[in-house]
Amino acid sequence: MCVGSLSPQQYEWVIRPLLDAGLGLDRIRDLLFRLGFEAIVSEGRGTAAQVSTLVRDQPVAVRAAWPEVIDRMIALHCRDGG
Repeated sequence: MCVGSLSPQQYEWVIRPLLDAGLGLDRIRDLLFRLGFEAIVSEGRGTAAQVSTLVRDQPVAVRAAWPEVIDRMIALHCRDGG
């Protein structure tokens, strides 16, 4: 099930940990695009370890923020009926 339309506040809430870690919006978009691409080509069979590889070359603050962003995306999806 798709999440549907998100408010600007919801988008900001999801990416806030990465913003706080010092990433710019272009880099955040790139990471989220890569996450979506990986989910599509792996047909959803990805693991937490595979998701973590997307940020393995990033600074420690970004690697620490990434699981929080993933958790927020899941929480938002579940809250909206996913």
